Amino acid sequence: MRRFVGVLLTVLGLVLAGVTVAHLVKGDHDAAQAQQRLRAEVPEQALVRGGNAVPVARRVAPGHALVEMHIPRFGASWSWVALEGTSQDVLADGPGHYPGTPLPGERGNVAFAAHRAGHGDPFLDFDRLRAGDVVELRQGNVVWTYVIDTAPVIVPATASWVLDPIPGRRLTLTTCWPKYGSSKRMYVRAHLART
Repeated sequence: MRRFVGVLLTVLGLVLAGVTVAHLVKGDHDAAQAQQRLRAEVPEQALVRGGNAVPVARRVAPGHALVEMHIPRFGASWSWVALEGTSQDVLADGPGHYPGTPLPGERGNVAFAAHRAGHGDPFLDFDRLRAGDVVELRQGNVVWTYVIDTAPVIVPATASWVLDPIPGRRLTLTTCWPKYGSSKRMYVRAHLART
């Protein structure tokens, strides 16, 4: 009887592990397909309001492609299309722009979130970010280059203050902590260096 129970528990453990792996692989596959589709949907022209004004990203509806995001610290080929919104459905397809925060180029605290693990692992290496690293956001031929000011900071999952308005043209990136969990959050801040 003990042998039967041991074999049964082993089989159940293997089935559970297989289901978990299959779920992760499907999530990664779905995110990759969504990213291919979304690349063609990023608006082709930001808003330029004349004179020496900083161009501002065109607003899009929730769930639609907003900007291409490049973070060289994550590798030369790291590139994700960021969408408008941060619902679970949106974040399953890629990074999302927090509704209610400014758009790239605007004054204030432009904020994006992304999964750390799962759904293509966009922010898997978030803890490797350092002050001086670059985050590029692109819409058409306009590129907003933000330079990170802080190393990643771990905060409670309830720390919504990281999205509060702040002076200047700033960027906040957020993700889950630890790498394969979500008991807390991690964030970095950056400033707009050039457009």
